[in-house]
Amino acid sequence: MFLGAKIAFTTITVLYPFFVFLGFEYFDLSPRRISILLIALGFFHFINFTQNKGSKSILLPILILICAGFAFLGNNIIFVQFYPVLINLSLLSFFGFTLVKKPSFAFRMACLQDKSILESSSKNFVESYCKKVTFAWCIFFVTNGFIAFLTVFCGNSKIWSLYNGLISYILIGIFFGIEFIIRKIMQSKLQSYLSFSELNTESRPLGCVVSFDENSTKTYGDLIEDVSKLRSYFKGSHYRAWVLHSEDSYLFLISLLALLQSNIRVYVTANNHGAFLKEIKKEDWGFLTDKEVDGVNGVLIQGIIDNPVKEVLFTSFDKNAWLSLYTSGTTGEPKVVDKRFYQLENELHELIKVFGNNFLDRKIYSTVNHHHIYGLLFTALLPMAAGIPFSRKRLEFPEELLNIASQKAVIVSSPAFLKRVSKECLFKYQPLIFSSGGPLPYKVAESVWNKINGWPMEIYGSTETGGIAYRKSKDGEKWTPFEVCKITVVDGGRLNVKSNYILEEEGFTTGDVAEVLEDGGFILKGRTDTIVKIEEKRISLTEVENRIKSSGFVADTRVVAMRGKREYLAAAIVFNQKGLERFKNASKLEINQFFTDYLNGFLENTVSPKRWRYLEELPQNSEGKVKSKDIEKLFSLKEDSLFRILKIDLSSDALNLKLIFPENSSYYDGHFPEYKLLPAVVQVDLVSKFVTHFFDLPMGIQKIYRTKFSSPIFPNQGVQLSISLGQRINFSYKNMDGTKELSKGSFELFNETN
Repeated sequence: MFLGAKIAFTTITVLYPFFVFLGFEYFDLSPRRISILLIALGFFHFINFTQNKGSKSILLPILILICAGFAFLGNNIIFVQFYPVLINLSLLSFFGFTLVKKPSFAFRMACLQDKSILESSSKNFVESYCKKVTFAWCIFFVTNGFIAFLTVFCGNSKIWSLYNGLISYILIGIFFGIEFIIRKIMQSKLQSYLSFSELNTESRPLGCVVSFDENSTKTYGDLIEDVSKLRSYFKGSHYRAWVLHSEDSYLFLISLLALLQSNIRVYVTANNHGAFLKEIKKEDWGFLTDKEVDGVNGVLIQGIIDNPVKEVLFTSFDKNAWLSLYTSGTTGEPKVVDKRFYQLENELHELIKVFGNNFLDRKIYSTVNHHHIYGLLFTALLPMAAGIPFSRKRLEFPEELLNIASQKAVIVSSPAFLKRVSKECLFKYQPLIFSSGGPLPYKVAESVWNKINGWPMEIYGSTETGGIAYRKSKDGEKWTPFEVCKITVVDGGRLNVKSNYILEEEGFTTGDVAEVLEDGGFILKGRTDTIVKIEEKRISLTEVENRIKSSGFVADTRVVAMRGKREYLAAAIVFNQKGLERFKNASKLEINQFFTDYLNGFLENTVSPKRWRYLEELPQNSEGKVKSKDIEKLFSLKEDSLFRILKIDLSSDALNLKLIFPENSSYYDGHFPEYKLLPAVVQVDLVSKFVTHFFDLPMGIQKIYRTKFSSPIFPNQGVQLSISLGQRINFSYKNMDGTKELSKGSFELFNETN
């Protein structure tokens, strides 16, 4: 259709009420003659819609032509005046249709005006706002159309013309003006995301709060100065790489920024034990930390930033810079994963796009370690790139949630921490809670909702893949992949993921077995490395664990495959409250028999666990992942009536155990029969055995140094045993809650040269 004709008919459409009024009141035209104008408009709409393939809007020209026909045949002015009503109905149907067939009309218009919205970190926020705007217009068209309908039957052409030719347009203008003002206000609230690698001195106001603790805050100006001090120090250093460990999140962030801006290779590790650092650190590597480590020469970050700033050294850095992360992986053994920084940058952009605007006006608190990728992204890089203040210190105990219950908070957490939330701590503002690092049981997530007033958002991924998908378990088992993640299933049903933050063209194939759904989501079915053969029979360890949990008495469990003269399964179990009550007075043999009989209803006897341990808590690393290797170590230690291990926490140079000595333990035989207490020689001998077993050190005590036995250990009395390795073996026994020391000492073992 020619442009001139379009302009003419558009003008007639807008001024239609005036033309009808003038024709009827001043030119004495009959409704039949005026209907000719309506017929022309009907054909105009018909041609316009058919040319634009607007088949869903063909109803409008048909209704216009029907009204025009009745007006012509009946010579009735009412049908001529129905045109504004039909226009409102048409616009209502069109706008309403886009609410169902997304995206909304307002969002389509916004994207035509600014195509960058589709790639913007604020896409979801803009789309949500535009949906509300489209819905508001629908309400307006309903109201306006209804009033237009009433003016048709009011019997006064002046009122009809005044409303439909003037007042309705004024109302449209007012509505548009209000929406424009609200839009500008909302635009000012859009997430201000800046590329982390492109930060410079002008990126944010100098007074903008970056980080805080209970006593002070750190601003962007402070950060620029502190990074400059660190960079000045690195300029005079001969180290070609640095190992970075800092418990203080702010000190960690400025150190990371300074190293990247200095183009120095950085290795991030959560493990700051001396033996581990000596193992990984090369001669030309430095160690940057906020705490001194015995036996390792480290540089304290605080000592550098306490000096006055010499010059401002704060610039962007190359996105291709390498960043290496030490991770426990799925085996619990440390390994290094190398990343180009642009991989993290791409993932940051995706996280901001999905979650960013939920962070508005909030503060970030973390319970997880920022030396691992989940903590690094959510508690260091993302807050800095998005301008969100974060706490310098981690929350270590669930009771600390009470201190922030009145704040608008983002809580970056792990299943291990959320499981420990026992007391009600309802937040004034619903907190945004994230969980990653391991599976979060539905009942734990539900408990968090009841006690904190926030349902955790779970993030699924790994150090190698970055974030793959997210979900809230209240919505079901399905995981929703991040938009940039392409999910497929490969050999053995394993999940393969490709994204712009994975370097390999073929993507990364995980050890997780998954079922991909038609809508692109997926459900995890277990891990391939949990499939084992026991006497030539294949069995999924995950299946056995799920069967044990289905008993209703178990809060958590881990089944491991043990190798010896023969292969067998062993199960470590943590009871829930129901289980504690059920087996309160039962012997270990009776409990073993219960679970054996229960599993025989589902599994062949061959693949049913043959050994059992009942713990207070499964051993976990700082990421909340269960350490299967420690459980295997636990089962390889013979346990009989002498003692029971309730809890184990093992690192490269430390061991913490919770023990209980039953009344029938032979350790008490022959020693004060009427006043049973655990002999000192047994306490020392046990430490020697544990050291030999858990650290693979030679058996035998060469020399005992000063020991102190302060209080007796009675039967059925739970104790905490702490053992640390150094030049000597140091140990201490404390009561169950750790408030009272019962004994302590140190000794040396025989070495291979003795």
